Amino acid sequence: MIHIRNAQLEDCPGLARVQVDSYRTAYASLFPESYLAQFTYEEQEQDWRDWVATHPDDLLLVAGSDDKVSGYLLARAQPDIYPGYDAEILAMHVRQAEQGRGIGSQLLKAAVKALEGGGCRSVMLWTLQDNPVCRWYERLGGKVLGEKRNLVEDWEIVEIAYGWETISSLFPGSASGPAGVRDPD
Repeated sequence: MIHIRNAQLEDCPGLARVQVDSYRTAYASLFPESYLAQFTYEEQEQDWRDWVATHPDDLLLVAGSDDKVSGYLLARAQPDIYPGYDAEILAMHVRQAEQGRGIGSQLLKAAVKALEGGGCRSVMLWTLQDNPVCRWYERLGGKVLGEKRNLVEDWEIVEIAYGWETISSLFPGSASGPAGVRDPD
């Protein structure tokens, strides 16, 4: 059974595995192969350990069983993270073999609830322009706020910002979310 909980240091190896595997599959056509190849489980595990130790106010949720991380979501409350928004979803990844089970929706709902409980009124996120998850954010009512462009090893990477002016509009009034909105993961 999958449950959502706050991440612990013991989750860092699982977080690293989900992150690296997700980068290599979900981003395979969106980043140069050499860029994706540089991410290692060991390095990312240490990055997660450092993050957990140095960012205690950030919201880091994991989905999984007691001994396995199936996915994670990293969020932060920060006034004016983007004009008119006071919270940001920094990252959300689900193990490819476990996509389509609603884990992403569960993570996002838990994050929205926690951010709302902390006083946040709005939320935004950045995602890659050609990432199929863009369609899911649009079905959830995400409004395109803007874009930014970066070069990664001579590849132009375009990121799109999505926002929800009212954080509760992401999953209005129900534990199951908006009717007819299928979770891509």
